Amino acid sequence: MPGRSTGSDALSRRLRELRGAAGLRQVDAASRAGISQSLIAKFENGRQIPRPDQAEALCRAYHASARDRRELVQLAEDLREGTRRVVVHRPRHAAIQKQIKRIVESSALVRTFSPSGIPGLLQTPDYIRALFTTGGEVTPADEDGAEQRIANQAALLTDDSDRRFTMVMPEGSLGWSLLPPERMADQIEHISTMGSRRNMSIGIIPWGRVSPVLPLHSWEMYDERAVITGGMTGTTLLTTRADVDAYLELFTALERLAVYGEQAREILAWVADRYRQREQGGQHSR
Repeated sequence: MPGRSTGSDALSRRLRELRGAAGLRQVDAASRAGISQSLIAKFENGRQIPRPDQAEALCRAYHASARDRRELVQLAEDLREGTRRVVVHRPRHAAIQKQIKRIVESSALVRTFSPSGIPGLLQTPDYIRALFTTGGEVTPADEDGAEQRIANQAALLTDDSDRRFTMVMPEGSLGWSLLPPERMADQIEHISTMGSRRNMSIGIIPWGRVSPVLPLHSWEMYDERAVITGGMTGTTLLTTRADVDAYLELFTALERLAVYGEQAREILAWVADRYRQREQGGQHSR
């Protein structure tokens, strides 16, 4: 079975800190906020997300500052939205990118699987703009979404962050070319560079590796609280326990199929070289 949450995400951690600062036991907090002690325990260990009104009630019980109250209620709203399986369409590209940024900022561990392209936080600006402008007429919403993703990278991928990332993709996804060969080579080399970051683990599932699972779409998991899945017509945020556990189990199986470190860099180097050979019109064999 997959490992369980330790409550290291920002929402769980801040709720524990506020209760501690107020000098309250969970049972005392439950009495003051009108929420069961068992629910407060689940909120604090990351196993369940409070509703916005529950976050508000806890903040009142803890005499939290107005700033803490706003931030915690916003986090609860961001994460609880997915229990209705909300699908976000093109006119809200920038809005969903901002929401994703807030969710990532509140997470201790972000896990991504992408079966047919490059994960968002590993994409170059060229790749991002190509991705957001595929599929016909380009709208201002497409352009705004691309620029917001680029801004997200700058804000989230800082050297001083303790946030950890695990990105897994099959080798075949690296051949899905949204850009001319030379720029795709740059994109592949960018993945290798990102893999050298202390808080980034990049796994490549080698071509032809026998797999007991067949994932059909990409997703991103935030601790063990939420999953965002990508579809053809929009993006869905899932936060129900059964959904998150199912994706956690699937990601664990995929992680075991991947290679990391030097083995992953060798695959990336070969793919980049192949793109450059294609640009030059030459032939290259592995």
